[in-house]
Amino acid sequence: MTATLDQFPQRDGLYQVLPEGVAVQNRYQNRVIMLDSLSSEIWLRADGKTSLRAIAHDIAGMSGLSTSAVVRTVSILAVILNSEGVLFPCNQPSSLPYHLTLPQEDQDVDQMRESLVASGWLDQ
Repeated sequence: MTATLDQFPQRDGLYQVLPEGVAVQNRYQNRVIMLDSLSSEIWLRADGKTSLRAIAHDIAGMSGLSTSAVVRTVSILAVILNSEGVLFPCNQPSSLPYHLTLPQEDQDVDQMRESLVASGWLDQ
């Protein structure tokens, strides 16, 4: 569990923030995954620069829940989100490409397309 907590998760998928949670496009299975409130919080914080441990501690501080319980839950949810194809762990911090930094509806279309092509999501 420690290795997972010391990694830097990155979200993977175009998304929309909705009142009931975050809807994420799983590009590998061409389907949308609806995340609950805690999974949404983890996923939105998965910026590639923040460790999973720091994300868990932030959420625990915000919610007033015990840190140990939140750390265990966040670790498990990170594995589930990874298995769903919408989050992946990195051993070193790195920046997200433009198309993953903002909800799809808030992005500049040309900049999004350029980022998708550069990341290999689209052919030129």
